[in-house]
Amino acid sequence: MSAVLKLLLLSAVTLLVSAQGSENYQNLSESIRIHIDKALDKANEYFTNHYVAYESLLSEPKITADDFYVNVRLMVTTCKKDKEKGYGHRVECVTQKPKTPWIDCLVCKKENGGELIDCARQVDVRSGRDIRKHCAYRTHGGATVLSQKSGNSKQELGCLGCV
Repeated sequence: MSAVLKLLLLSAVTLLVSAQGSENYQNLSESIRIHIDKALDKANEYFTNHYVAYESLLSEPKITADDFYVNVRLMVTTCKKDKEKGYGHRVECVTQKPKTPWIDCLVCKKENGGELIDCARQVDVRSGRDIRKHCAYRTHGGATVLSQKSGNSKQELGCLGCV
């Protein structure tokens, strides 16, 4: 296969994947998009002169009345930053800038009740980021209903605490 054909195929795949990310953003619920927009704001403040856009969710978002945990993958696009347009999702910016790393952003409620918005290159997150351990909800295990102790010393047959 010639180099030109390989490049054309790679460009088509990149555009298809980018367009799917943009389309996926529009299909997400408002409660998830609010947290993604916070991640976009943070990433656009911190990374490059180019606009950083939503690409995909890295894990299933967990949003309840008391807690939230949204982990997204963002990409540096070919669009220049435009403060007048803001840093929210921009449909016209769907092409990833070549040779730029993926950005992993986590928006969660901290154990102390505050909010954590942490964005870093995806390779840096894989090597460990201690700051993310402060999230109240963690995707890698933790307490479950079965492991919780109740204050009731007399346990009834068939209750969850009896297992």
